[in-house]
Amino acid sequence: MKATGRKKKEKNGASFTTWKLNLENTVNADPKADGECLQIVRAYLDFMGSPDARPYRSLIDLKIATSLSENTIIQRRRKLVELGYFTEDGRTSDGATRYKIVNARENIVLDHQTIARETLRRLEAEKKEKTRQRRKKAGLSPSPHEGPLSPAQDEGLNGVCPLTPRRDSPSRHEGNYVYNSVEPYSYEEEEGINDTFFDDVETVSFIAETTQSSSTLTPSAATPLSEHDVYPIPGTHFDFEATMFEILGDRQVHDATERTLRKLLSTGALTRGMAERLINPPAPVIPTSESEFGAWVRTNIPDPTRHREAFRLLREHKMTPEALRRLAA
Repeated sequence: MKATGRKKKEKNGASFTTWKLNLENTVNADPKADGECLQIVRAYLDFMGSPDARPYRSLIDLKIATSLSENTIIQRRRKLVELGYFTEDGRTSDGATRYKIVNARENIVLDHQTIARETLRRLEAEKKEKTRQRRKKAGLSPSPHEGPLSPAQDEGLNGVCPLTPRRDSPSRHEGNYVYNSVEPYSYEEEEGINDTFFDDVETVSFIAETTQSSSTLTPSAATPLSEHDVYPIPGTHFDFEATMFEILGDRQVHDATERTLRKLLSTGALTRGMAERLINPPAPVIPTSESEFGAWVRTNIPDPTRHREAFRLLREHKMTPEALRRLAA
């Protein structure tokens, strides 16, 4: 009898371990969660003995266990509640909230992974086909020493764009939607895109749109004529610098902007429209309603000591793009 009870207990323990690993994998792959959400989930799982447990952790315990700030813990825990992983289930005598923890989005995340995998495979196949077509037009044959992981000629330790180590997980400033994987530098185009959470239907439709639009981007051997045409990846260091000179001309840009242009050009993701928006970003619209002054000034003028002058110019309708650049400098 004792042996049977021990085997049953070991089986239940193994089943619970599997349940915890599945939950962690789901949260880790969830496009609406991030690494900080996973840290909080793990902190609660450490205090669970079975899937039916209702663990609780104080903010102090969570700060020590995760090394996160109090505001971050509160925000991410609220996000876990919104996503359905956490459900409030009473409080302790000290006021700590107990949570029922469930793997609420397992099927949604699995569907997302399937769609993302197929989309990325299709885009990779299209990219290889475009490379073969360019070689065929140029009359070039693959190098016998070139492997699937060989860097381009403008990469490497001494290249124009040195190789940098990459992590498997995205940074805390970008999500893990297919959008962020397919267009790694697209956040340069539209500020704040990574702060937007899409529902699952929108994710599927966006992937379809990305797949359709990517097939229409055919690099040409000449300068792109359309705003959406992609600059071809330069084959040599000389071609790379010549293309950069063609893009910039005599215009002076910030070092960070030039680095971004070089990265996009070296990866074959730079379009003419994208280059122009990076070099000449559109000026912010100057508000005319006094109710909009406060938010606009705080957003565009980081120095608080210049806010008074900015409010005066706005009220007198004397705020110009030149004055804005002077105050924002």
